[in-house]
Amino acid sequence: MNHHVENLIGPDAACQMLGVNQHSLLRGINDGIVPAYSIGGAVRFRPSELHHPALSGLDEHYRAKDEHFAA
Repeated sequence: MNHHVENLIGPDAACQMLGVNQHSLLRGINDGIVPAYSIGGAVRFRPSELHHPALSGLDEHYRAKDEHFAA
């Protein structure tokens, strides 16, 4: 059995990887868009799961959503 061990990353690295701010990252987690894991009270991410095309443009998604509801 071949198990690939992947280092988990924190929120700052996830934001940098996705090109989003922390607010959008947290909204994405709460909305079930961004896969995250709670380990010992800390939120961690698998970099391989953050390369999904659905996660690109997360900031723009929430900005458009906020503008829609503000109108």
